[in-house]
Amino acid sequence: MSLIVNFYEGKDADHRGCCLSDILQWNANKLESAHDYIQIVFPLPEQSGVQWSAPIINRRVFDAFRARPDLRDRLRDSFKKILWFYGFELVEKDNTYMVQKGLNWDAHRKHWDVSFDHNHLRITRIIRCLRVLGLEHEAQSFYDALESSAQRISSRSHEYWRRASSRTLNLRPDLEDDDIDGDNDLSIGPKFLREYEELQKLIADSEKPEGSVDTDKAAEKYVEDKKGDEGDRVAEGNLDTDLETKEV
Repeated sequence: MSLIVNFYEGKDADHRGCCLSDILQWNANKLESAHDYIQIVFPLPEQSGVQWSAPIINRRVFDAFRARPDLRDRLRDSFKKILWFYGFELVEKDNTYMVQKGLNWDAHRKHWDVSFDHNHLRITRIIRCLRVLGLEHEAQSFYDALESSAQRISSRSHEYWRRASSRTLNLRPDLEDDDIDGDNDLSIGPKFLREYEELQKLIADSEKPEGSVDTDKAAEKYVEDKKGDEGDRVAEGNLDTDLETKEV
């Protein structure tokens, strides 16, 4: 099984020997100063531009998190920790998770609400990771909280966060608009994410009054396409390397 899954199951550690349970106990200074934990705590389907050995989300990891609530719950624990670091908190109401300002807001917003900071790239990564691994609602709520509270963020960072929160999962946030055919372009990106988005589109179309899509056949095709594709590591570039940060 993937290092990412083993790490989230508590069966494996990162390259420095740190387990997830260790990282979740770190204080704010440690979360700020350490630059090589974010890649495994919030992995991406793209290779890191700096830490090339960092594991990436492939089809097997994607399917595991989508199928297993326990993995998503553990990912949510990681999300809660990084929200605390940024001055937010995750609250549950009516079986829905929402991001709001935390009690430490005034003291911790300094970690990200500035004109330029490596945490802006971390935030892009976090939003994308959450969406890919099945916490779409939490990712959207995080984006909404950022947009409603940010005061000093550059337009460039705002745009990256928007892309991470709204593009189809196969599209990296660092792809410029001229490089793709809109935010729903399914012609590029990791194969397993393109297939997932194609299936979602078929399902959405079938729910329209005029829809006549055979969703069972579409799902069968998705499962069939998965066979022999366990090593899918399509990266097609590195996330946000043009921001010249050591976080990636």
